[in-house]
Amino acid sequence: MQVILLDKVQNLGDLGEIVNVKNGFARNYLIPQQKASRATEENIKAFESQKSELMAKAKESVAAAEARAESINGLNITISANASPEGHLYGSVGPREIADKLTESGYPVDTSEVVQSEGAFKEVGEFPVKLKFHADVEADLTLTVVAEAEEA
Repeated sequence: MQVILLDKVQNLGDLGEIVNVKNGFARNYLIPQQKASRATEENIKAFESQKSELMAKAKESVAAAEARAESINGLNITISANASPEGHLYGSVGPREIADKLTESGYPVDTSEVVQSEGAFKEVGEFPVKLKFHADVEADLTLTVVAEAEEA
């Protein structure tokens, strides 16, 4: 299916490009998220008339993402988790826990913005975490996972 991109999509294209994607990807993700519309003649004409407006909106979203990334970049957060004496967690620390801790600390972050390419953390230690706010905007922070203090 051919779609016209209404926003930059990572590994796909830039604003205004007409690309071929699988039907399911277009119907289930791109179109509902308003990142693309079907590339019909009517939609292409509508895009051309709204192009400057969409470009300004895209610049605003990149600027907002950069401001969020700048405030979080280099931050160090600590999450305590239930762990064995050897340092293995009895669960894991994943994107949800990281996003919740950042939001609690005054940096609102959505779970989908946390990137853990290695998977959830299952040990006590210090780990680098990447946050992706926009296709072009990333922030790095350090996560320290510590064992919870046992109650006597």
